[in-house]
Order: sequence, then structure tokens, then C-alpha cells
Amino acid sequence: MSILFESIEIVASFIEFFILYKIYNILFHEQRRNGNVKVDIILAMLGTGIIEICNHISLFSYYAMLIFVIYVSITVIILYRTKYIFLFSIASFYLLCLSCFDFLVFTLVSNFYGGYETFVKLVSAKCILRMIIVFSIKFLWVLAYLLLKKFLYSISLKKNYMYTILVASCMGFLGFLFLVNQTFKAFNYTMTEVWAAFLVFFALIIFATYYAQESKEEKMKLNYAKMANQLLENNYKTINDIYMSNAKLYHDLNNHLNVLFQLLDKGNLEDAKKYIKEISKPILKLSQITWTGVDVVDVTINSKIEKMKEKKIAYEINVEFPQNTNIKPHDMCTILANLLDNAIEATGSLEHAGNITLTIRRINHFLLIKIANSCAEREKNFVDYPATTKENKEQHGWGFPSVMDAVERYNGTLKCINRGNQFVVQIVLFYEILEQSM
Repeated sequence: MSILFESIEIVASFIEFFILYKIYNILFHEQRRNGNVKVDIILAMLGTGIIEICNHISLFSYYAMLIFVIYVSITVIILYRTKYIFLFSIASFYLLCLSCFDFLVFTLVSNFYGGYETFVKLVSAKCILRMIIVFSIKFLWVLAYLLLKKFLYSISLKKNYMYTILVASCMGFLGFLFLVNQTFKAFNYTMTEVWAAFLVFFALIIFATYYAQESKEEKMKLNYAKMANQLLENNYKTINDIYMSNAKLYHDLNNHLNVLFQLLDKGNLEDAKKYIKEISKPILKLSQITWTGVDVVDVTINSKIEKMKEKKIAYEINVEFPQNTNIKPHDMCTILANLLDNAIEATGSLEHAGNITLTIRRINHFLLIKIANSCAEREKNFVDYPATTKENKEQHGWGFPSVMDAVERYNGTLKCINRGNQFVVQIVLFYEILEQSM
């Protein structure tokens, strides 16, 4: 019989570990480094062995719970490219839900059969009743996972969500510890209702917080979409104006040629040169330098250079751009237009003369973008990117978020550095070469 008890405990522990590894795979599948389901099974088996050692000392202990969270969060950091605090948050939240569910069922069974003595047996002693209850609990746990699996696929875990989960888990564990102590000290027939109320209250807080953040996120996305559309409209309007100027030039070409012929025929070379320079301004503005070979991007860079010249900002452009890639022109336009505008605004506000440097380099299948500009502050660290300093934060401050959105579409990274009176934005994009149609 003891072999059967041990087998049930081992299977139960394995299910707890394996389901958590499956949840990680659902939530962070895009960040997975290596390994497959076999690796998850091996890690779950190792974790089961560790917990079984703890169970031989005591079937229920807070140390075993702590070991569970630490073991899982350390092993998954090997499998997924994400911050440890995020992985730790998921493990803590999972264990809290699992432990609360166990105690809810234990108190419920104890209410119908034996009261406090039964509860103590279920928690701390191996017996037939515990074997049946543990088997039933894990069956329900697997069923709950299968029912919630589709919902997990639809969850998008952002940084603020993860910190919310961590805080909720910490607060939840405080409530869990209090209820466990109260259950052992003064078990009565209302404890099941207390555990059920705790679970319901905890679930309501989590869902209310999640949907509040989702609502806020949707509002931010809507505002961002409006701002992004406005930025694109402004850039394309600039391009359209330039092309319209050229269209007018070509339309009046015969008249211009006639004027030039008259000036040259009379020997007015200086006037002819001035006339050519005047009518060539739209062409020079459009195609003075081809930086990338992509019209939209080249015009964006050239238009920003015009702004730098107007503000007397020294600049250096060093661009090497891969051809026929999956990087969309409007995404590059969003990145360069926003960052160069920020650089021009920051540099133009300085008392002394400043400079701006744009560098684009390709290394294998990575595109490196670096924009540096003079700034007043010598040193400052940023978690991701600096917040807007403008008063109306609802209407401003969307430049960097829109850039981040474009960067993330190519599994890229963005880093801001402020060192030695230079503010530097470094971006790395992963790109693919598209097959050319024959």
C-alpha cells in the first residue's frame, strides 16, 4: 500500500510541475531558446524528485513551496529569453492558486467527514483518503488547465502585467499564510466558506486589475494609432509636396527651356546659372542623396537634414541599407522620423552648437541603427526610453512608443544611453531577405 501512496504522490507532483512548464510554453513560446516537450518532462521529473525528498520530511511545509518556486523559475530561465522576475511571478502565482485550491478541497472534505482530525490527516499523513483526494484534486487541476488553455493563448503578458501578478502573489501569500494558521488553530465548518471567499476575492481582484489594464492599454493603442497615422500622413504629405513641385517643373519644362535659351543666346551666363539653380530646387530636395534606395526613407532623411541645416546643427550620415528585405518602408520611416525629430528638437534647444549622427549598418541578418545627438545632461540611465518632458502627456510622448512598436515587429531591441553630453539611441532589428519574383 505504501508503494501506491508514493506513486500517487509522485504522479501528483509531476502533474503540478508539468502543467506549469506547459503554461510557460504557452505564455512565452516566442521567447523560447531551445528544447521541446521532452525537456519539459525531464525538468518536471527532476523537480518531482526534489519535492518528494521534501515530502519525506513533511507532506506540507512552506520550505517545499519556496523550493518549488525557485526551482521552476531557475530552470525556465534556461529555456526562455525573458527577465527572471517575470518567470518568478508566474511560478509564484501558479503555486498560490494550486495551494489555495488544495486547501479548499481539504477543508471541504473535512467538513463532511471527521472535521479537524481528518483535515490534519489529509495535510500531514499518508492515508487512503488522502490518496483519493489528491488523485481527485490533480484530475480537476488537469481539467481546469485544459479548459483555460485557449484563454492562456489569448493573454499578452506585458511588463506592467507581470509586476501586477508579482504584487498580487505576494499579497495573496500573506492571506494564504494567515488562513492556513487559522485553519490549524481553530478549524470549524465555516473554514470552507472562508477559503472559497478568499479564492473568489483573489480572482476578482486579478480579473478586475487585468481588465482595467487592458482597457487602459486599448485606450493607449487608440491614441497611439491616431498619432502614428498623423506622423505617416505628415511624412507622405512632405513627399507628395516634393513630387508635386517636380510635376509642375516638368509641366513647365518647355517654358523654362525657352527662357534659358534666350538668356544663353544673349550671353547672360550668370543669370542662366541662377535660373537653373532656382528651378532645380525641388529636384535637389528630392534626390540630393540616395541613402537607402527606398524613396520614402530617403526623403525622410533628406527632409530631416533640411531641418538640421535650418537650425545650423552639424550632422553626419553614414548609412548602409540591405535591399529587398521584409522591413517595411513605413516602419523605417516611423523609426527614423521620430528619433531624428527628437534629436533635432533636443539639439536645437541647446545654448551651444550641437551635432547629430545617424549610422545604419547591417551585420549578417541584423540591422543596427544608431542615432546620437548633443544634450545638456552628462549622464542619465533609462529603463527603456525617456518619458516626454512636455506638459500635455496625452497628446505628446508617443514618439518612442511608436518606435518601440515598429522595433518589436522585427524582434528587435531598443536601448537609450546618455553619456558625456551625448544622448544615443541604439536599435537592432532582425530582417529577412525576400525572394525576388521572376
